[in-house]
Amino acid sequence: MFAMRDFGTYAQSLRKQRIAAALALFLALLLPRPDLRAELFFRAVDQANGHQSLSRVRNYSNPSDIAYPRLSVGAAAPAEEVRVFLIGDISRADVESAEVLLGLVRSGKQKISGNTLWLASNGGDIDSAMDLGRLLRKSGIFTYVAKNDQCFSACVFAFMGGERRGVAGRLGIHRPYFLYTQDSPDRQARFRNLQRVVKGYVEEMDFPDSLYEAIMLVPPQSMQIVAPAELKRFYLEGISPSSEDIADAASARRLNLPMVEYLQLKAKAPTCAFPIGVLGRCESAAYEDTASGIAAEKTLTRAAGATQRAGSPDATPRSALGSY
Repeated sequence: MFAMRDFGTYAQSLRKQRIAAALALFLALLLPRPDLRAELFFRAVDQANGHQSLSRVRNYSNPSDIAYPRLSVGAAAPAEEVRVFLIGDISRADVESAEVLLGLVRSGKQKISGNTLWLASNGGDIDSAMDLGRLLRKSGIFTYVAKNDQCFSACVFAFMGGERRGVAGRLGIHRPYFLYTQDSPDRQARFRNLQRVVKGYVEEMDFPDSLYEAIMLVPPQSMQIVAPAELKRFYLEGISPSSEDIADAASARRLNLPMVEYLQLKAKAPTCAFPIGVLGRCESAAYEDTASGIAAEKTLTRAAGATQRAGSPDATPRSALGSY
C-alpha cells in the first residue's frame, strides 16, 4: 500500500512537471521576449533565364553578411539587387541597420528591389520607429505591408516614413504609453510632451490631424485595425499631398508639359497596383516572398530553443512591452 501511494505521488508530481513545461513552452511562444527585437533582413534578387530567385536570408547587423570584395582602383561592380524586410519589435539597433543599408546603397554596392521596405512588426520603441521613418522619407524609400503580414503600434510610425505606401495586410493603431508606473509629479507633463511629439511627427510626415486623433482615441490596451477606406482617408495608402505635388511636378518637367496638361494626362492613365505602380509602370507581378515567410523561419528556430528551455528552472517567460 505504501509503495502504491509513493507511485501515485510520483505520477502526480510528474504530471505537474509536464504541465509546467508545456505551459512554459506555450508562454515562451506566445509572449514577446526582449531578445525578439526587430531585425533588418535582405535577400539578393537574381535574374536568370527570365526567372527570379532569392538568396538566403542575410542581416544588416552581421558584418559577414554585408562584406563585399574590394575592387582594384577604377574597377566597378554592378550593385547587388536586394529585397529588404523589417521583422519584429523595433529598437534603436534597427535605425543603425537602416543607416548601414543606406550606406551600401549610396556606395553603389546595393540596390533596393522596387525601392521598397517590407514590414512585419507588432511594435516596439516609438522614438526609434520615428527616426527610422525619417530616414526612409529622406531617402525616398517606399513601405509595404504584404497580405499575410501586419504592422502594429510603433511599426506604423516607421511605415509612415515611406515616400509611397501600400497595405495588403493589416495596420493597427493605439495610443502610446509609458512603461514606467512610478507616480511622479511631472508624469502628466511628460505625457503631454509625448502627445506633442506624436502630433508633430504626424504633421512632419504630411499626414492629416485626423490620423493623430484616431491614434489617440484608441486605449493603449486595445488595437484598432485601420479599415481600407480609412487607409485612403489618412493617406496611409498611396502618397501624401506634398510628396505627390513634388512627384507630379518632376514628371511634368520630364515630359515637358504644363502642370494642367500633365494632370489631365495622369487622370486618363490606368491605375497601377502597389508596389509596381509606384515605379510608374502598370505591370502584373507576383510577390510570393513576404516578410511573414522570413518571420516564420525565425519563429520555428525560436520555438525549438524554447522547447529545450521549457523544463529548466530559469526558463521564466518575460513580456517585453514597448513604449507603444
